Amino acid sequence: MNPMMTHTFDPVPSQRRSEEVIGVPAGSAVERYKEIIAIAADAAARQRKLDEVRCTELAEKLAATQRRIAEVCDRERVVRMGAALHWEQAVEQLWDERWLQMVTFPLPDETVPPRPPGEYIQEMDTAYQALEDSLSKRTLLRRKQKD
Repeated sequence: MNPMMTHTFDPVPSQRRSEEVIGVPAGSAVERYKEIIAIAADAAARQRKLDEVRCTELAEKLAATQRRIAEVCDRERVVRMGAALHWEQAVEQLWDERWLQMVTFPLPDETVPPRPPGEYIQEMDTAYQALEDSLSKRTLLRRKQKD
């Protein structure tokens, strides 16, 4: 021993074994690595199966939603064509009324509360029928006055 050293050091303590730390039996690191990889691979396979099931469900929902959107678009197109046709017919019937200034087709009123589309179509048809009725009555009255 060196006479200059006045203090002696204890040897480094031995490393703890894995069973002391996490309660697993001591084995080689390779075996433990293989176990962990097997657990991860099994979890990944289960997750893949769940993802496939969920993907199938979502694809079915997407297809149903796309069909519904197509139906709604078709219905909207039919309603818009019906409204435009009613508008054109009303303009033709009122063309001789010089006091009435004709305007372009009005934009939809976005402040109206939402209701089933059938109610709006029924109201549009009722309003057009009321216009036709009032014009036919008016024509009859005018003819009587002219005679």
